[in-house]
Amino acid sequence: MMHAWPPAICFAIALATGPAAAQDEGRGIGYAATGPVFDLPSGMSVEQLEVHVSFYSVRLAYVFKSASRQMVHFSFSLPEMPVDAAEDIATLDENSDAAGLAADIEPANYLRLAVRVDDRPVALAGRGRALLDGKDVTRTLLDAGVPLLSGSDDEPMWRNPPPEVRAKLEASGLLSLDAAAWTYQADFAWDQSFEPGETRIEVSYAALADYWSDITVDHFPEIAPGGPATRAYCIDDALRRAFFRTPFSYDIYTVTHLFAPSDGWRGPIGRYRLVVDKGAADNLVAFCPLAATKISPTAFEWTTTNFTPEHGIGILLFMNENTAPSGGEE
Repeated sequence: MMHAWPPAICFAIALATGPAAAQDEGRGIGYAATGPVFDLPSGMSVEQLEVHVSFYSVRLAYVFKSASRQMVHFSFSLPEMPVDAAEDIATLDENSDAAGLAADIEPANYLRLAVRVDDRPVALAGRGRALLDGKDVTRTLLDAGVPLLSGSDDEPMWRNPPPEVRAKLEASGLLSLDAAAWTYQADFAWDQSFEPGETRIEVSYAALADYWSDITVDHFPEIAPGGPATRAYCIDDALRRAFFRTPFSYDIYTVTHLFAPSDGWRGPIGRYRLVVDKGAADNLVAFCPLAATKISPTAFEWTTTNFTPEHGIGILLFMNENTAPSGGEE
């Protein structure tokens, strides 16, 4: 699989109903964002959450209610990304070597994460880490003078390092031939003060997509009745027929948004609204729950009350490669 980056992403959506709902027989959830993560104190609740998934982004709008003045810590971890794909991960500034060497304390915001509180932008604190098999190897790389990331216009120095640096990287398992073996992850956080009453927090980020490059049209059991993708994304006969009428017209992607663990939410969400925009009328979209309502030629809505998000939102797209997406980047 490969990963795709906005704005050239379009998706269809599924509200996952269990741990397997975001996976399809060997296909993992790919690069998924989780968050924001928070632990509400006593006397606070999430009154409302709106999730909007469009061609360009995922937008989350929370309304918190507090009985008194409170301080809450929020964090948001971007998905861990392969450093070999540095040109896709982040475009660093012109002095990309210096930016890559500072990427631990000045992290790359490769999902364009943004937060607003009552319509005012929030300055995010953050850090970046290099990881190898789950172990933090940031210090090892920086001590060797190796940037954690490389800009899109530069040849990464780890592809042709000095002999002593190569030896050190290879001995640590960080370099295999000329490929960097580590990954990069950025974490962001902010402390939010709440006054008595309601506070609206909006979080937006650019979604990621995994491209299903290994399917064949004459053997596609995943979307057959009872197939794993059919179960995960509630694919119906109408969509199946539409796809097979012109199967070579579509590229297929999945996108997943993972909700943070809800044990810090102080109970269920009072009002929940999910809005999905598939980007163009000719794209095909499969999603759960089946009770979702079409509200425009490209958008769908599902609402409920007293809702606890447990598993996340799995997204599937049959993207018509002959159709330009409608609208502009959000």
